[in-house]
Amino acid sequence: MNYLTNFLKTTTELNIYIIVFVAIIYIVVHQFRHKPILNYLDIILNYIPVLTHEFGHVLFNKIAGGRAKDLVIVTSPRERQLTLQQGFAVTQSRHLVGQWLTTLGGYLMPPMMLLIGLASSHYQIPSIFIFSYLLIFIYFLILTSRKGTPIIVITLISIMLYFILKDDNVLAIQMIVTISYQFILGVLLGEVLQSSWTISKLTFQRPSPQWDGSALKDLSHVPIFIYSTIWIIFNLYTVNILLKYTHLLS
Repeated sequence: MNYLTNFLKTTTELNIYIIVFVAIIYIVVHQFRHKPILNYLDIILNYIPVLTHEFGHVLFNKIAGGRAKDLVIVTSPRERQLTLQQGFAVTQSRHLVGQWLTTLGGYLMPPMMLLIGLASSHYQIPSIFIFSYLLIFIYFLILTSRKGTPIIVITLISIMLYFILKDDNVLAIQMIVTISYQFILGVLLGEVLQSSWTISKLTFQRPSPQWDGSALKDLSHVPIFIYSTIWIIFNLYTVNILLKYTHLLS
């Protein structure tokens, strides 16, 4: 149990340059995701952001008293290209408000988790932030109908952790926390920026495609532009807090 205690007590400095670098790589790879090799790299890089987005649907559905039936991350480049889906959540809502909240939650979750990650740095508990993602992943593994990839991922992580932590090496634990923390914040930042651009394109695309914004419009009769504005403002607000917290903006 000493390694678990050391893990939870481990602190690390937030390195904005590493986070921004990861975010840039994330965005560039996503823009060229249709090219060989990069299509698989894109899936690896956005695995956590897609999980965060879809878990947002599930979480807000639960808050509204609904029931989650499935949560899937699409790991086949071909399927992503054919369906234009990176992942999806199958939920059941009790009422219209619940359905509205479920749809809204997906786009709110990545910036919310980015803010939580910043808060964990401020209070020197980054390992708790990482641990929260481990819990989300375990929930995902239990819920998903496609357990193959999650089982492979968790097996590889478990083997790696066993060999690194079996000797209760504090430096190894520090390394794991540091790399994981910066990487998660980096891909979340990349997703927040990338999704803002995607939301803008979907909002003004004609004919209007089917996406969460159009679903919210159908549910509430509020124009898509209003929802898109709320999402983008929240995203940019989160980025602004990150830049100010790291003193890149005064």
